[in-house]
Amino acid sequence: MTNHALPLKLAKSNYVIALLLSLLFLQGCSIKNDFFAEPVVKVCDIPYSRYQATVTGYCQKEKAEFTNEIDLVAKRLIIRPLDDIAPFFWYTKRLNYTLAKQSTEAPLAFVIAGTGAGHNSAKNMTLVKTLYSQGYHVIALSSPTFANHIINAAGQGDMIGDLAKDAKTLHKIMQLTYQQSAEEEGISATSFSLTGYSLGGAHAAYIAKLDQQEKRFNFEKVVMVNPPVSLFNSVSILDSYLDLKNNQQAVVAMVDHIFERLAHTYANQRSSEFTEDSIYQLFNGVNLTEEELKLVIGASFRMSSSDMMYAIDNVYNIGALNYKNHHSGMFESVTHSMYRADQLTFTDYFEHAMLPWTQKIEPTINREQMIERLSLTAIEDYLRSAAHIVVTHNADDIILADGEIEFIKEVFGSRAQIFERGGHCGNMENVHFVDYIKQQFAGVTHD
Repeated sequence: MTNHALPLKLAKSNYVIALLLSLLFLQGCSIKNDFFAEPVVKVCDIPYSRYQATVTGYCQKEKAEFTNEIDLVAKRLIIRPLDDIAPFFWYTKRLNYTLAKQSTEAPLAFVIAGTGAGHNSAKNMTLVKTLYSQGYHVIALSSPTFANHIINAAGQGDMIGDLAKDAKTLHKIMQLTYQQSAEEEGISATSFSLTGYSLGGAHAAYIAKLDQQEKRFNFEKVVMVNPPVSLFNSVSILDSYLDLKNNQQAVVAMVDHIFERLAHTYANQRSSEFTEDSIYQLFNGVNLTEEELKLVIGASFRMSSSDMMYAIDNVYNIGALNYKNHHSGMFESVTHSMYRADQLTFTDYFEHAMLPWTQKIEPTINREQMIERLSLTAIEDYLRSAAHIVVTHNADDIILADGEIEFIKEVFGSRAQIFERGGHCGNMENVHFVDYIKQQFAGVTHD
């Protein structure tokens, strides 16, 4: 096998693994009124590790049960003139979001997805379900790193990932989505709150700070769920799980081995249907090591970042993945571009796109200052004083560098809820996590 063929083979194997992960995380996330009818899996036999919890969820603990029906509406919003969007993106020429609406006037909460995730991703919808059960209207938004957001809403003067600038775009989108929902769906909000998980949690903090100045929503409550302390540190950790530059052949061999075991276990299952139970059993039967779980996490993260970078390359006409000034046709193959994108890490994006782009606009900013800007430490004074902002985190979260959980505890004090286990967002359906979120959003609870 040539060196040129190795990344392509890895990309195919990554796709299969990431597909399995997406099926695991997206079970029950279609928009329909029998949303809560899915069976509840309370425990599993998979040995615990923080990587296992990140991949399969914290399945050793009891899951919360959601029994109320929910009125979900898939909404679309025109932000950028449709003619300005390349024909290749014909399938995503409006900004998509989800509205969960109560039958009467109620408080409203916005929910922001994590890195590379859409408005109706599994974790976003878990927060939607929880808040809806507390009597809230809920508007669920995609991450600014999700392709649909980049194509429709990315500011042409700003690079995706700059938290303060992302916050400005999200703040504007929140105003537009609420206005559209009020006009078209007849909702009326008595107050506003905000939450988000992972990168969406960090965005929530920056949006709250911006709104304190602009006073559009005057948020009653802001809850940050498993946010990165330093975005640069967190993506560096995740990038390191899939090292194609220094250890490509070993990575490909491990991916092949994982895929063979997954395929063998799947072939021996009684049913070919992908359900939550069957996927748990799939991973249980394969019994992945921590290194293999890290590789699965890295592969999934790389696929998300590849989608992000392809969208950015086209919207900003960078010329890194497509030829500069080339406008892809509606049915043009992008295999060559995605092949190149699969080789790029998020830190490559920072070094070769975000930083130089920002330095053209702000010539005095250096690398260290830019890294600081992509962090909660940059707004530490605000977070210390903002009594309406709370944070929930896991002590064994894989995206935190040494000392960062101590930063969370020290800055937020009694406003920080730290769970012992759960990995990165793996306990969001756990009964204790859901109970904590319900306590923070104590709205009009449905019977």
